[in-house]
Amino acid sequence: MSRQPKKNFLRYIVLNSRYNPELQKRSLENRQKKQEDFDNFVGKLKEYSRSNKPIWEAAAEDEARTRATGIEEQRRIAEEIQKRRDEIKRHSLNTN
Repeated sequence: MSRQPKKNFLRYIVLNSRYNPELQKRSLENRQKKQEDFDNFVGKLKEYSRSNKPIWEAAAEDEARTRATGIEEQRRIAEEIQKRRDEIKRHSLNTN
């Protein structure tokens, strides 16, 4: 029977006890977000690998699609803001 797992566990305990408490707290707080980011990354890689194209080409296409969607969303929001401004101007001119 090997004692290696027990030895590794003891090393972990010693290292963890010497870890700066503030850094340890920050690391624990960020753990969930980092795990979600990693899961998203792996999910995207799996999605890219399903295509017949190389992963980097599929990633570039997805990035371009995401960028175009973001630009379209920003344009739509800008139009909506402009419409609201025009309505406010019309309303203020009608009341004066």
